[in-house]
Amino acid sequence: MSAVSPSVPVPDRIDAVVVPLDHSPFAERAVPIAARLADQLDASIHLLSAVTQAADVAARERQLREVPLPPGRVHRLVVVDLDPAGAIHEALRRLYPSVACLTSHGRGRSAALTGSVATEVIGRGRDPLVVVGPTVEPQRGRHGVVACVDGTPASAALLPVAVRWAQLLAEPLVVMTVAELVPPSLSGGPVRRRFGPPGDAETWLDLVVGPARDVLGDVETAVLYDPISPVDGARPFLGDRMPSIAVISSRARTGLSRIIFGSVASAIVNQSPSPVLVVPRLE
Repeated sequence: MSAVSPSVPVPDRIDAVVVPLDHSPFAERAVPIAARLADQLDASIHLLSAVTQAADVAARERQLREVPLPPGRVHRLVVVDLDPAGAIHEALRRLYPSVACLTSHGRGRSAALTGSVATEVIGRGRDPLVVVGPTVEPQRGRHGVVACVDGTPASAALLPVAVRWAQLLAEPLVVMTVAELVPPSLSGGPVRRRFGPPGDAETWLDLVVGPARDVLGDVETAVLYDPISPVDGARPFLGDRMPSIAVISSRARTGLSRIIFGSVASAIVNQSPSPVLVVPRLE
């Protein structure tokens, strides 16, 4: 696909799902999501935990053995490392092709990932990351992959990743965008919006999705109009669809000191009832 970014890996398969745990109930909310994904991907599950000193290894190993998991290929690893994000990257490198699946605490509508390990993992690497936000409902049935694009060429570059995940999960792909609801231009020129594609949003989205249809055939599109924000438009759509995974792009950055996730991506993770695959936007 011509839209693929060479800096974003799109593996042909996923062999391992890495689940970082810190012995907190919140972190363990990622386990059932990871187990479901591992089953669909025919991948193994790797529970990973980093402790600060060797004396804590045995106790943490016992704690990992107590984490409830369905039968399958399960591995447990405790490492001594003061840098949890670094330990996750090392595990992903060693187990490649792999994906990390971890929780992120929400602290407000637009701060779901601020200061979290998830931010560090995305900020240091190029690999997409499955993030389980505080409103994910593991017990509800779910189906499909929903890719969220925002009207920019960089955002559209996440589509090859979404296509690959739809193939890996053997599920249909829906590509959606949220556009500000505005009246037609009085001058007859293109519609200008605070958010969403300019001009005719449906035409723009059909053009963007063309390469995905060349690969998958049928790809559904959805343009949602909302007067307030992209998040307010996306939230009910995701709640109704309950996809297996939503795919969003992180904010572009030039260095680790810059904010990795924009407010829209953070808010979607914070409010999505489905896990979110965050794709680095590297420019």
